[in-house]
Amino acid sequence: MKKAINLLMLLLLYVVAASAQKYDVKCLRGDSVAVYDVVETIRSEDTYYSKGEKLVFYLHDGDQVEGVDKFYDKGVIDTGGSIGYAVIQKDGKKYCTLSENLVFSKDNPEGVEDKVLTKSDELAHTIQGRIFYSIIPYIIIALLFLGVMVLNILAMRSKKIRSIAVVAIPACIMVGTLLEIWAYSVLGTNCFWWCDKNRYGFFGSLLRIIPFGLIVFYQVMSIKFYEPVILGEAFDGDVHDGISVKPALISILAALPVVIVSALIFEFLGLSGWVESLLILVSLLLALGIGVFLSLKRNIELMKSKKLGLLLTLFTIVYILGCIVAVWGLIVVIFKLIIQILIVGVIIGFVLYAMPEPKGGGGGNVTYRTVYYDEDRKAHDSAYARDKANEKIAEREAGKIN
Repeated sequence: MKKAINLLMLLLLYVVAASAQKYDVKCLRGDSVAVYDVVETIRSEDTYYSKGEKLVFYLHDGDQVEGVDKFYDKGVIDTGGSIGYAVIQKDGKKYCTLSENLVFSKDNPEGVEDKVLTKSDELAHTIQGRIFYSIIPYIIIALLFLGVMVLNILAMRSKKIRSIAVVAIPACIMVGTLLEIWAYSVLGTNCFWWCDKNRYGFFGSLLRIIPFGLIVFYQVMSIKFYEPVILGEAFDGDVHDGISVKPALISILAALPVVIVSALIFEFLGLSGWVESLLILVSLLLALGIGVFLSLKRNIELMKSKKLGLLLTLFTIVYILGCIVAVWGLIVVIFKLIIQILIVGVIIGFVLYAMPEPKGGGGGNVTYRTVYYDEDRKAHDSAYARDKANEKIAEREAGKIN
């Protein structure tokens, strides 16, 4: 009997331990994370959480908390990359903090499943995640494009620097764009965390978006600024005589729609399996190949060398992909920043437009005008009309006297 009771107690302890989820605090930025109060709402026996406004306390690296649940702060409209919050429990009370700053503790007993962290949260604590959740790569990208700008200016003034810039400029652009593509492939739109209004507020985000927009603008224009450097004085600025970008750009942008349409067509025709996959792959290669081939052909003619034309086209492809990532990122962060302001503006405008005009008392729809009275107390619209009437009255009165 005693053995059975001990076995039951051990089983109960295991169940309790298995239900407790422990998480260690591992800050992505800095050495502490803010903890907020949490609003708990119960609807149809389901519990929903939302972040409160009050900052209650801070957690530090190495602290351990108990995880209860997770929710997303999507704001007015979810524009992607929503902020994930973990519901934690301390001293019997529930709070919330950014889930990206937590890792599943090794102190959890075997069999305890993580119900708070997502793959995105786990990725943030890998080597790649730690790299791109730090500000260093983005500073490097900014410095690389600043270097391109300086080299472009100096290359137009010195032939010696121009010979260096011919190689250095595309090298800087490629390193910068490859870093952008790498960051996006690891974190998706979360790689633009450093100008997210959910983390830094409206004005903090705006101060980051402005230089980001300037860098993106220069990145897009950088290949046009590079043309006089590589082509020399013979280049007169004619777009048809410059580096061929447009055909490759159209092909890259058209690749995804072509794949989607092809898949729908093949599905409609009843094709499946490896045949469908092969045909979709062929469609993708054709969509990419046509534009890239045209750009390659024109660049070979421009450089008068197959090797240089090929290198220039490869550089162009990387440049295009980097520009797509940068422009898309800028659109996402701007949309996140202004969407709520636009919605509030639309609501206010609609209310003002739909509001009925005041009628009756209170001065509504009342038009005021100046009235001029003559000697007979008749009203006139102008002083001139009144004076004329007074003259006739005076003549009439003079006639009576005579």
